[in-house]
Amino acid sequence: MKKLFTSLTVVVALVLLMTITVSAAFSSSVLSNPTYSLNNNGIKYREATVSESGTQKIFYGEYDSTGTDAEYEWVVHSIREDSTTTLSTVMKIAKDYEAKTGRKVMLAVNGDYFYNTGENVDSYVNNGIVIKKGNMATKNCIGFDNNGKVVVGRMTETEIRLVTYDKDGNSQFFEVDKFNEQPSSGEIAIYNAAGTYTVTNAGAMIVKSDSANLNSYPVWGSDYTMTATGVQDSKTFTLTSGQYAVVYTSAHNDVFGKHVYGEKVDLVEIPAGEFAGCTWVVGGYDVLVDNFVANTNCHTDNSGNSAAPRTFIGFKEDGTGFVCVVDGRGAGGSTGITVNQEAQLAKVLGAQYALELDGGGSSTMVVRINDTLTLRNSPSDGSMRAVSNAILLVEKPKAEDTHEHSFVEGKCECGATDPNYNGGSTGGDHTHYWNAATCTEPRTCECGETLGAALGHKYVDGVCTRCQAEDPDYVPPHEHSFVEGKCECGEEDPDYVPDTPTQPVETKTGFAAWIQSIIDAIMKFFMELFS
Repeated sequence: MKKLFTSLTVVVALVLLMTITVSAAFSSSVLSNPTYSLNNNGIKYREATVSESGTQKIFYGEYDSTGTDAEYEWVVHSIREDSTTTLSTVMKIAKDYEAKTGRKVMLAVNGDYFYNTGENVDSYVNNGIVIKKGNMATKNCIGFDNNGKVVVGRMTETEIRLVTYDKDGNSQFFEVDKFNEQPSSGEIAIYNAAGTYTVTNAGAMIVKSDSANLNSYPVWGSDYTMTATGVQDSKTFTLTSGQYAVVYTSAHNDVFGKHVYGEKVDLVEIPAGEFAGCTWVVGGYDVLVDNFVANTNCHTDNSGNSAAPRTFIGFKEDGTGFVCVVDGRGAGGSTGITVNQEAQLAKVLGAQYALELDGGGSSTMVVRINDTLTLRNSPSDGSMRAVSNAILLVEKPKAEDTHEHSFVEGKCECGATDPNYNGGSTGGDHTHYWNAATCTEPRTCECGETLGAALGHKYVDGVCTRCQAEDPDYVPPHEHSFVEGKCECGEEDPDYVPDTPTQPVETKTGFAAWIQSIIDAIMKFFMELFS
């Protein structure tokens, strides 16, 4: 019995020692000796290498978007057409955001897990609109608004809203009070079943949508009303498949009664319950830290208890948001961490709330360095994996950003990229946008890839529009002075006709002259005879 007790004691001690070792894997000074650091206008970025049960290479960036003078904000972005998402690398997603908004991306990491179709696994809210409401009980998400509100857990409640957009793209949200029923004064009703209807003291705006199911949100659509008649005593309208009607009373006549054919109108859901007011929601797996308490019982399925690359997002008590990537599977010489260690790392980095995002080959950290988006970590696939969405730290909208872009070689001076620019090419894991230091040097993408051929000078009035080099053969406009049909500049006189040289007359002498005189006399005789 004594031996059994001793053995049990040793086992318990070893288990406790292992627990202590894991919980103490990272200290609060984990980033104190960075191998690389960057401080840029409040953005703090650090890279560090530590050795705890292997080697971990950590890539970390933070920014407080809640300050009144904050110049950046956290967003979630994906490349999609309505609800259809295209799997893309974090780099492509970041550049797509810049191209569509004209706002620079400062930091970017991968977001939610995803299906091969491109759809993200759990909840996704983009700029206040629910793109997907997750239904997997084992998954979680994090929501935030850049003003200090942060929520982790399951987003289970939503509310329906009608969204209209003006010609400048500004949106306005309206509550929906009834479905397929006459609205009372001040209410808005949605009719979404095919048929003919008559309403009183109301107006109807017909919306056309490509959505297969008008009861599954979001329903993207556009105004299909040929003539906006406004509120009438009696209004009859007919709906066919793929159409719904916004029926309104005089309280909303100024909005819907003047809406223009073809303008965007959507029927969507917005977060409700605990997540109400969250502008952005991204899904993940386990909640790593909930109100300062680190999760010590994270999932073990999906290799959760194995050292692997990891990505997570967190928010501190003061509102600072941060993203972190840890390389693994030997990529870049890094071992990786378990999900329990990920939670412990999030805690020591100061998280009040943190969520595990997709990891493995998806883990990607992109940072703007010297005004160029740069991949900083070593994805375990050997290259950036195409993912569903990404978390970005981006410039806040500025008044000067609302301008007509003037693109030169695919880029506006504000940094926006022309999505239709054909001076680039797709290769590797992103679209190359070629730039050259001078026109005669090979074109180089920001990733380092070179096109090889030089651009060549493009001269206008003797000066290259690309690099300002002067045309050595350029002659400024001047008054031509033609000499024998040519100016000293080389220009030829188009009206110049050269003189025809006079042939010398041969003079005959001696016998030849006597014969010629006889011939001339005979010719004269016959000319006079016949005249």
